[in-house]
This record gives sequence, C-alpha cells and structure tokens, in this order.
Amino acid sequence: MNKKKTILAAVVLLLVFVVGGAIAYFTDTDTKTNTFTIGNVDITLTEPAWTELNSTTDANNNNIPDAAEDMMPGETVAKDPTINNVSTKNPAYVFMKVEIPCSKTVTITGATPTTLNPTELFTYTPDAAWTELSNEAVACTDSGTATHVYYYGTSSSLTPLAKAANDSTPTSTPALFTQVTLLGTLIPDQIPATPADKNIVVTAYGIQTEGLASTTPADVWGYLNN
Repeated sequence: MNKKKTILAAVVLLLVFVVGGAIAYFTDTDTKTNTFTIGNVDITLTEPAWTELNSTTDANNNNIPDAAEDMMPGETVAKDPTINNVSTKNPAYVFMKVEIPCSKTVTITGATPTTLNPTELFTYTPDAAWTELSNEAVACTDSGTATHVYYYGTSSSLTPLAKAANDSTPTSTPALFTQVTLLGTLIPDQIPATPADKNIVVTAYGIQTEGLASTTPADVWGYLNN
C-alpha cells in the first residue's frame, strides 16, 4: 500500500513538472511616437518703390537713386518700407523702428533767419494700418536722430501678419509710408556737414503670435527688446 502511494505521488509530481514547464503568459507592448514640427518667424523688409528708383535712375552707381541725391528743401522721394512674412509655418506680430536725421530749422522774416528747435529733416505720413507707440518716441537733438516705433495694427491691438501661402508667395503689410519729404525751410548752415549723407534707418521686427504672456503692443515690443 505504501509502495502504491509512493508511485502515485511520484506520477502526480511528474505531471506537475510537465504542466508547469508548459505554462505561458499573455504579454503585449505598445509604443507611441509623437512627432512635432517646430515653427519659425521669418520676415524680410523690402522697399519696392525705392528699389525701382535705384535700379532705373542710379546714374552714379552709388546705390542712391538720383531722386535722393542733392535734394532741395521741400523735395519728395519715393520710399516704401514693407514687412513680408516669408514663413509658411506661423503668423507674426510685426513692428518697424524709424530713425530720422535731425537738424535745427529756421524761419525767415525779411532777410533775417531765426533758428528754431531741432527738427526732423524728413517728414512722412504713416499708413492707417500702422500705429505709433508714442511712449517709445525719442525726440531730436541738434545733430542727432529722432526715433519712432510703429506696430502693425490699430486701436491698441496688434494685427497678425498671416503666414506665407507658399515659399514663393509671402504675406505683406501695407508700406509704413510711401514717400519722404525734405523740410521746406533750410539754410546751408542748418544741414550738418558730417556725415554728408543723411540716412533714414528703418528696422523691422517680428515675433510669434502664440504663447505670449500679453499681446498689448507695448508689452510685445518689450519682449522684442529684452
């Protein structure tokens, strides 16, 4: 009897080993790969009318259109700074800074000129699509420059410059202005001799439209200058 029990126990133990060796577990794995693309802000500053003048009337080959050389008081020349969004990824908020050379101006009573305060040598009329940040204006000094900052937008609100339709079709703002005019009342002593060339410097700025802590024009301009 004990012998039979021993044999039976051995058979059961063998069966357990056999079954145990055949045990398998259901397993599975899965991986998600999330793909992201990085956008960009890509702007250019162009002056189509000025460029056209330069290509057709620069007789002296000095990169200055003839219309802008030896200007007389009150004379006007085409100049049309325009910002283009060439990025096909993102819209942008855009700004322009304009630096204008200054000089003292005069009034003439009879034959006697009277010197006035320093004044910008050139005037222009901003397009209605642009608004000046008045608190960023820097007034003239005797022979320095005046600075003006404009944002693309109106009523204290920035207008997004849409992304480009494709690589060859940028989206453009209206020109900030279309022409500049030299002051009408000057005498030679009022025009600084150095440098002889009077430069109007226009600088374009662009920034993303999403993810900004504030979108008020003054705050966004601050982000660009920090």
